[in-house]
Amino acid sequence: MTEPVNRAPCATDLEDQAIDQWVHLTSGQASDADRHAFARWRGQSADHEAAARLAETMWQALPQTHTAQTFVAPPRRERRPLRWAALAAGLGALALTGLSEPAKVYFADYATAVGERRALTLEDGSQVWLNSGSALSVNYSAARREISLLKGEALFEVSKDAMRPFVVQSLGGSVQAVGTRFDVDRQGEQVRVGVTEGEVRVSSGGAVVPLKAAQRLAYTAGATPSATGVLDLGTASAWQRGKLIFNRQPLAEVFADIERYLPGSLVIAGRLPSTAVSGVFNLDDVPGMLDVLARTQPVRIYRMPWLTVVVVNQTRA
Repeated sequence: MTEPVNRAPCATDLEDQAIDQWVHLTSGQASDADRHAFARWRGQSADHEAAARLAETMWQALPQTHTAQTFVAPPRRERRPLRWAALAAGLGALALTGLSEPAKVYFADYATAVGERRALTLEDGSQVWLNSGSALSVNYSAARREISLLKGEALFEVSKDAMRPFVVQSLGGSVQAVGTRFDVDRQGEQVRVGVTEGEVRVSSGGAVVPLKAAQRLAYTAGATPSATGVLDLGTASAWQRGKLIFNRQPLAEVFADIERYLPGSLVIAGRLPSTAVSGVFNLDDVPGMLDVLARTQPVRIYRMPWLTVVVVNQTRA
């Protein structure tokens, strides 16, 4: 009779076990005995410790809300997909709890869902392209054409009208143009402006900065605009054509650009290295984009319903 072979657990098995235990430890139902048992478990080997650190990093990267304190993990199952489903449910609920949108977004004149891009023609003939997960409202009067960019990114191609300036308001600042083509991108607490044709005037924090073709800058609420930089016309507004093009762009900026095409939240666990990324990606294949980054960069990427977690591999970063 053949003796059974005791197979050493692989890294994936250990990660599953660590995640199961960490979900329980943060559920509010764990006892001191549970915490001591986890300490003993992670001390069994370097692989056990690495798996424990991964689970801990993923969880601590998320907002510590009431959901995290009260979530109770479902009973353990033998099949791994069910364990990951339990984690996804807990993390997904946690991520959604931390989300908030300005109320005006829900009453915007025009909006796009995640993954959707939309072209608009305004009443004066100006063209607008809305990127994924974006929202804006339009307020035209006899003396002024005003756009409020409430969320996301929009590319504007403005019809000339010397009597009515065209102004885009976002995050307390404004971008004024007459007969030009420019992009305004609101990411969190920062607004990025890039000009492909003509000239605009960017106002923020009491300062007014002219911005010409092939130039870009950024500003935050209440602060004066940054110094102007060079805009790569070859990659600017590539999203309008269904592409993301990176030309030696920092990895952190790459993930910031990708985030708008992901459902739910993106969480970065750890400090991303200052890697310069170059490549052309198809916006209709976001999973493929993430797979390429996971293979070529020192990160591990976990995709769950309404949540994507990027864990920096400190041994490779």
